[in-house]
Amino acid sequence: MATLALLGAVPQAAAHTDLLSSDPANGATLPQPPTKLTLTFSEPVPAESATVTVTAPDGSQWKAGEVSASGATLTIPVAPDPATSGQYVLSWQVVALDGDYVSGKTTFSLTLPATAVPPTPAPQPATPTTAQNGTSTPPSNEPTALTLSAFASAPATTQASASQAATSEGSGLPVWVWIVGALVLLAIGAAVALRLKDRKSGAE
Repeated sequence: MATLALLGAVPQAAAHTDLLSSDPANGATLPQPPTKLTLTFSEPVPAESATVTVTAPDGSQWKAGEVSASGATLTIPVAPDPATSGQYVLSWQVVALDGDYVSGKTTFSLTLPATAVPPTPAPQPATPTTAQNGTSTPPSNEPTALTLSAFASAPATTQASASQAATSEGSGLPVWVWIVGALVLLAIGAAVALRLKDRKSGAE
């Protein structure tokens, strides 16, 4: 009986945690990057013991989320950035129930469609201005009548402004008016003084 018990314990001791399948499958080619990975083992493994990385063709790694376990299957959400065409390496490591570390690698490839670049439209030639009768009107370099009138009226406007300024500065009356008024007042005063003198002489 003891011999049979020892023989029955040998397969259990020899049992080992193996990767049975993965998604993406090893060597698969995908048209779009995956957003989650699954690893199925031959026996349950603790989710907290799993380490999973995805290495892009340029050597950078995708960001992996929290690992969840359902029986012997691990599910890992990933952020596929960068996502370019080429081969990717999925590396994993778990701790088996017996405490041993088990690790491995699988590969998958992305074949993304090329982004079409719209053609650049050719520049259109300038269209000449068309009058109402259907004839083309070429641009004119000659000065217009409005421009000539503006230049002609500029001196007259300047003279009018100068006259208005001079009138304002003189308080509204020319100087000669004040001179004539003063002379008239002096003449009146002299006449009055002579008249008073004559009356005084006659009274004596």
